[in-house]
Amino acid sequence: MLMPRSEHSAKIQGLESRLARIEEQLQQVLSVASAALASANRIPESRVITMSSGEESDFDNAVRVRNTLPMPGSSTDTSGPSAGSTATSSPSESVIRASSPNLPPLEEILPIINTYFSQINQAIPLFSQAEFMRMLHDWYTHPARRTWAAWAAVNIVLALGSWIPTTPIQDMNFAEAETAFKGYMNNAQSVLAELVTREQDLLGLQTLLGLVILYQTMANSKQGAVLIGAAVRLVHRLQMQSRNNIEVSYPQEQGLHRCRLFWIAYMLDKEISLKHHTPSIQLDADIDQDLPSSDPADGVGDIYTGDGLVRVNYFRLRVRLAHIQGRTYDMLYSTRSSKISMAERQARVIRLTYLLENWRSNIPAEMLPDAINSRLGRMERILMSALYGSFVGCMVMVHGIWSQQAAWMKIISDRSLMALQMGRTDERKSCINQQPPLPSAWKRCVQLSREFSRALMQLPESDVNIWANLAALLSCLVIILTNMFQSPGHEDLEEDRQITQWLVRMLNKVKDLSVTVPLTQLHVVVADLERRAEAAVAMAQMKRQALQERLLMMSGQASWGQEIAQPEHGDDENVEQPLFWDTEAVDFGTLDMSNGLGGQTIVDWLDGQYPQGMDLGEAIS
Repeated sequence: MLMPRSEHSAKIQGLESRLARIEEQLQQVLSVASAALASANRIPESRVITMSSGEESDFDNAVRVRNTLPMPGSSTDTSGPSAGSTATSSPSESVIRASSPNLPPLEEILPIINTYFSQINQAIPLFSQAEFMRMLHDWYTHPARRTWAAWAAVNIVLALGSWIPTTPIQDMNFAEAETAFKGYMNNAQSVLAELVTREQDLLGLQTLLGLVILYQTMANSKQGAVLIGAAVRLVHRLQMQSRNNIEVSYPQEQGLHRCRLFWIAYMLDKEISLKHHTPSIQLDADIDQDLPSSDPADGVGDIYTGDGLVRVNYFRLRVRLAHIQGRTYDMLYSTRSSKISMAERQARVIRLTYLLENWRSNIPAEMLPDAINSRLGRMERILMSALYGSFVGCMVMVHGIWSQQAAWMKIISDRSLMALQMGRTDERKSCINQQPPLPSAWKRCVQLSREFSRALMQLPESDVNIWANLAALLSCLVIILTNMFQSPGHEDLEEDRQITQWLVRMLNKVKDLSVTVPLTQLHVVVADLERRAEAAVAMAQMKRQALQERLLMMSGQASWGQEIAQPEHGDDENVEQPLFWDTEAVDFGTLDMSNGLGGQTIVDWLDGQYPQGMDLGEAIS
C-alpha cells in the first residue's frame, strides 16, 4: 500500500511535534532530577538493602545495591531490589524485594526508555508515552507518591527496551541472552500479587502483559501461559471487552488506549493457546470491540519500508492472525474437535487455509520474507520475521505436518519414532490425530518453509528471535529434509542444503536450553531424517550417472570407462539423446538397488551404511 507523500509529510510533522513536546517534558524532568535524587535516595550510606534474616537466607551473599546502573543481570545491577538474585522458576514463586522501591538515576535509564517507545511500543502500544513520561516525572520529583506498581511498570519498559541488543550479534550466545533483561523481569515479578488485583489504573495490566510478551521470547515460555490467564481475567474485571462501557466511562483518547490493551491481551491469549495446545480464555462471542484500525490517525502500529513509501499496520495484522490462531485451535485441536468426522475436519482445514492465505495477501510485497532484508529497517525486520514465523507455524499445524500419518513419519527409524513419542507432552498429543497434508498443501508448506528460512538466514543471530520462532523453525527443517528425501533431484536442492545446514546449526545451539519444546528428543529424530535425506540425494546422483552411462553404452556412442565421443557438426539429428532419470517418480521405499547394493531397498541400505548414532549436522558425502 503506497501512501501519498502529502499525507506522509503531514504524519511526519505530527510525530515531530509530539516528540518536541516529549523532549520538553524530559528536559523538565532532567532539570529537577538531580535535586530530587538527593532527598529521594533512602538507601543507607553503606548502600546495602536491609532485609530480615528470613529474606537474607535466600541469598548466597548479601544483595548490594549501588546508586548506579551496571549492566542488567550482573551481580551489581541496581534496577531494583531483586537484581542479582537467582531467577525464579515460576511466576508463583516469591521474589525478594526491598522495603521501598528505588530506581537508578534518570539519565541512565532514559536511553533504554527512549529505545522502547521509538521501536517496540510503536508496533505494540502497551503504554501511552505521554502518560508514562508524566509518571516517570512524578517518580523523581515527588518521592512520596511512589508506588510498587509504577516501579514494576518502569522495570517492564526497561526489560522490553533491553530485549534486543543495541548492536547486532552474528554469533549469539543464547545461554546468556536473557541476562540483559531478566533482572528487570524479576523486579516486576516481585510485586506480582499486587499487580493481578490492581484495578484503580492500568499499571497492573500493562506490567502483566509486558511479562507475557517477554516470556514469549525466552526458553521457558510456559510461565507466560500462566500469566496470560491472570491478565485476561483482569481485562474482564476492567470491562475492556465492552465497547459501550469504554465509550461511556472514558474520554476518547483513554478509551482508545484501553481498547488497544484489550487487543494485546487477546493477541497473546490466542497465540499461547495454539502454541501450548490449551484453550484460550477470551471467547470471540463475548467481544464487543472494533478491530484495530488499518490506518489510525496517530499512526500507532504502523511500520514503514526504509524509504517511507510503503506502510502496513503491524498491530492490526497481528491481531487478525491471532484470531485465525484461535480458530485453528478451536476447530482442529480442541477436545470438542476430536469428535468430528474426517470429512468435516478436511472442510475445516480448507477453510482455515483460505483464512491464512487471505491474511497473507494483505501484507505488501515489500514486506514479505523475500524482500524484508532489503526493504526494511532492523526493528521492522525483527517484527515482520517473527510475525511471518507465527503464520508459517499456524499453516503447518493446520495441515497436520506432525500427524502420525505424515509421510516423514514413515521414513524415520523405530528408534526415532520412540524418541518422538517420548518428546510428546500430553498437551501436544492432539497433533498425531490430525490428517496428513494433501499433495498441494505439502507443496505449499515446502514453499513457505523455504521462504521463511531463507529470510531468517540473512539476519544476525541476535535478531532471529529464536525462542518465538522455535516451533516454526523445527517444522521447516522437518519439511525441507523430507522434501529432499522424496525429491532428491529437485531444482532447489542446493539452496535447501544450505537452509538445512543453517537450521541444524541454530537448533544445535539451543537444544540443551529449550524448556517448552523437547529438543533433546527431537534432536534424534531430525538427525535420522537428515542422514536419510542426504543419503537419498547421494544415491539419486549416483543412480542418475549410472543410468546415463548405460543409455550411452546402449546407443553405441560410448562404452564403459571410455570417453564419450562428441558428434560432428550436422549429425546431431542422428544421435539418440540421453534420457535423464525422473527422480520425482521414484518410490525410494521399494527401489531395487541391486546394482552394487545386493538387492536392498534404499531404506535398508541407509540403515546399514549410516549408523543412527551419527551427530546432527554431520555431512554425508
